[in-house]
This record gives sequence, structure tokens and C-alpha cells, in this order.
Amino acid sequence: MAIIAEYIWIDGTKPTRKVRSKTKIIHSEPNGSQIDDLGQFTLDFFPTWQFDGSSTSQAEGGSSDCLLKPVRIYPDPTRGADGYLILCEVMNANGEAHGSNTRAKLRKVLDAGAAQEDGWFGFEQEYTMYDGSRPLGFPSERRFPAAQGPYYCGVGADEVYGRDLVETHMEACIEAGLLIQGINAEVMPGQWEFQMGGPGGDALKASDDLWIGRWLLYRLGEDFGISATLDPKPVPGDWNGAGMHTNFSTAAMRAEGGMKVIIDAIEKIAQRIPEHLAAYGAGYEMRLTGHHETCRYDEFKYGVSDRTASVRIPANVEEDGCGYLEDRRPNANADPYEVAMVLLQSVCDLY
Repeated sequence: MAIIAEYIWIDGTKPTRKVRSKTKIIHSEPNGSQIDDLGQFTLDFFPTWQFDGSSTSQAEGGSSDCLLKPVRIYPDPTRGADGYLILCEVMNANGEAHGSNTRAKLRKVLDAGAAQEDGWFGFEQEYTMYDGSRPLGFPSERRFPAAQGPYYCGVGADEVYGRDLVETHMEACIEAGLLIQGINAEVMPGQWEFQMGGPGGDALKASDDLWIGRWLLYRLGEDFGISATLDPKPVPGDWNGAGMHTNFSTAAMRAEGGMKVIIDAIEKIAQRIPEHLAAYGAGYEMRLTGHHETCRYDEFKYGVSDRTASVRIPANVEEDGCGYLEDRRPNANADPYEVAMVLLQSVCDLY
């Protein structure tokens, strides 16, 4: 018996975190406690492993050992039946959470009372695909393609680029058991979005799935010779940036009369603009300019069906009188653990 386990973690690179992974071959047989009632491996089957933190901006060379603690298991669609993706938290050599471990920080907020609110998260992950040094769809013989307009949710080889990778990625996310809700071509050529989380997507599950979805995008891009970037403003000028619009609700928001709870939550969020922006990804100043469907980063407004607002209330939510809000400020390169944490802290008064 040989199990191929890809250990995946988030590094300490600044200002934008990167996802890392390495492969462990496990030859041992599981004991009774390492198999659940459905015949699947439990986390206990996958041992804590170590890595060189000095190569990931998480340790100094003189004391470089960091630990990988498995926290969630996924089937590996890139390797088949004997492969697993193991999402890990980074721990210090003494077993305590590493300073870069934002998942552990989110867990503390949940344990402090936020979990009682039954928060759901949905992340709209935009990204831009590159062939070499140019976004897909940006021709090499001239500087820019035709202006934005036809690319969003477009169809046809003259309007959409990279669909083979996008479809392969979508299928892989489904095979891995991620809470993927959909995909669409975005406003700029070579730019796409996948939606992760949604109903039942609590803060940890939705964030975990998004990081695994990112890993799968990068990994499958290797097979196509395409690199994906989460740069919030990949092309300067009159081109849309890339965001990670975050849909958020609590049980009270989703219940009858929830609109008042949504408005109260937005007003709390508005009181902590610096704290939110600090968690929303490096380079937000380049993307949140007041143009290209954004509100300026140094302003705050909300509205129904308003994509120029900091926080949008969807039209159907107003009609239903309950539902969720959409914070449109997070960048594509934001850490979902930090985004979920600051929203819960603000709405639940846990800061």
C-alpha cells in the first residue's frame, strides 16, 4: 500500500502570501482509529511533517524547522485514487501556531463567540491567466487588444481565452469536494472568476476550499503552460483589476427581517475601514480607485445593486428582506482567513 499525500500550506511571503506544497509517500497501513465510519482516512493517519521555514519566509536559517499539521483532507484529482491533498496549518517546532498561521487566528475568533452566529462565506475569486509575460488575449504584435466590453461572460475564440484550463480546474474542484459554485469569464481578456463557498460554507470550510482551489489552479496551469496571477491590478490603465468579492451572512441576516441586521452589520463595518483594508490584500490602492466597478479605498458607501459601492446589497436581498451582503473591497490576493476574521470581528464586536 502506498498513499501519495500532497501537504499544502500557506507561507510567510510578504506582502502577499503564497501557497506551497510537497509530497509525502505513506507506506503504512491505517489502524482502526484512522478510518472513519465511511471507510475514509481520518486526519490521524497523516502524520505531522516538517519543512524548511527559512525558504518560505517563516524561519531563520539557524533554527529553520517548522511543522505541518494536517487540518483537512481532500481527494487529489491530479493523481487519482491513491492521492490526497492535505491542507496543513504551520506550527512552530514546539507545536504552537506559527505567527503566519492566520487560520489559527480565525479559529480563535470563532471560539470567542463568532461561531454562534453561523456565518456563511462565499468568495468570488478573480484571477488573470498569463502566457509568458502577457495576459492571454493580449496579442504580441500590438500593445493591447480591443477595449473591454465583450469579454465578460463572453463566448467565442475572439472574446474568451484559456477556457480549457478553466474547465479542467472546475472539474478538479468538484472532484476534490470543494464548495465551488460557478465560473465565468471576467471583464478583462484572460481574466476569469470562480466562486467558492456559499450556503453551508462556514468561515473555515470556505477559506480552506479557496486555498485548495488556488493550489489546483496553479498546479493544473503547469499542464497547460499557463500561469495564473492574483495581482489586483495586472494591467495598468483602463482595465479592470482583480478582486475577491466576499459574500457574508449570519443566521440572523438570513432569517425573516434580516435586512435590518444587514444594515446594522454594514454600519459596524464602516467604523473599521483601516482594519478591513489591512486584511484585504496588498495593492488595494491600485484597484480601489473609484473606477472599474469600485469605490475609492478612502471612501465608504453601500447601496442596493450598486457595484460602485464598498458594500453591495443584492437586489434580491432587498426584495426578500433578508439574505447577505457583498463586501467588494477584498483584492484577489487577499488571504480568505484574514477577510473572514475581520468581518466576524466587526459584525460580532470581537475586536
